[in-house]
Amino acid sequence: MKSGVELAVREWSGAGAPTLAFAHATSFCKEVWTPVVEELRRLGSELPVVAWDQRSHGESGRSSLPIDWWDLADDALAVIESIGGPTIGVGHSSGAAALLMAEIRRPGTLNMIVAVEPTVFPPPYGSADNHPLAISARRRRARFANSEEARANFAGKDVFARWDDRALDGYITGGLRPDGDEYELACLPEHEASFYAGAGTHGAWDRLGELQVPVVLVVGSESDSHTPSFVEALASQFRDVQTTVVSEAGHFLPMEQPARLASIINQITASTTSS
Repeated sequence: MKSGVELAVREWSGAGAPTLAFAHATSFCKEVWTPVVEELRRLGSELPVVAWDQRSHGESGRSSLPIDWWDLADDALAVIESIGGPTIGVGHSSGAAALLMAEIRRPGTLNMIVAVEPTVFPPPYGSADNHPLAISARRRRARFANSEEARANFAGKDVFARWDDRALDGYITGGLRPDGDEYELACLPEHEASFYAGAGTHGAWDRLGELQVPVVLVVGSESDSHTPSFVEALASQFRDVQTTVVSEAGHFLPMEQPARLASIINQITASTTSS
């Protein structure tokens, strides 16, 4: 699928409506949603699911730099509009921002948005080339002898310590690309850094009040980016919002607590389909 770049899309077949459209966070891939989908199926949900690799991630094409986050919204629109029918967007971090921005850009595209720790911050706006996340991304190890070495490398880092094993397996499956006799990160360090640098330039905060669709804001109780005071300020920007705090979860909530997130989504879709 093309939206400026070729987008890789994965579908989990199902029955009924709405379709669930999953958008992942920066540096990850569509496969990290696998445990959430598995937990939805365990709960009895058979709704169809689609997930895509954001540009410069996974199997999708690599974008020119710098990254414009409104292009991420256009990518989301390209995928969602190919689905047809009612759709609930579920996004994490930059993926959540992309869904919110897609609905701002084209109102009525989504029936509801589940925004998990969305990367939408207030002004002042400006490029964050020297943000700690951008700096650390540029220093990230990008090449590995094999997938086993990559998994051991990630598993040993604090940021992955609470991940569900299935999510880490998904990241290894979709987040690496073979390159000769080695594997490299699908999201190259310079591309990841450009995502972080662009997080403060899109200005979507000032437009959140345009959204007509219900938004479910999901945050981790131990998040270092979405503190209680910030979440309160963020929620106040929406016309129709419900906030859910997930205990024992940080910013990487979907990968740390996939069963809890699946339960939240299942409750939402059950009430939607029964009404």
